[in-house]
Amino acid sequence: CLFCYYGKTMPKSPLPSASPIEVNEKGRIAVDYHGPKVRPLDFVWRNRKIIVTKTNLVFKRQHGDRWYWCFAVSDEANNYVLRYEPEEMQWTLEEVYEG
Repeated sequence: CLFCYYGKTMPKSPLPSASPIEVNEKGRIAVDYHGPKVRPLDFVWRNRKIIVTKTNLVFKRQHGDRWYWCFAVSDEANNYVLRYEPEEMQWTLEEVYEG
């Protein structure tokens, strides 16, 4: 069973099941560096300041020979996926899950 392991149901994904809005906008994201950990704090999207209230998941993605760090974060209303490209030191708002 794809959604089962050891006879148990998989825990709910921290990413919402709704279809995302593909954004892919490079931007400025305020982050907190605490030792080796990075925590997004806020960013601007559609001329609104989005304050991150929760980091749901941090994961890596590979594109060719490059690796990117992705942060699934939330505010009070929506969920977002932020991508950090360490080689270029560039942040991108990748996806938005509204509602």
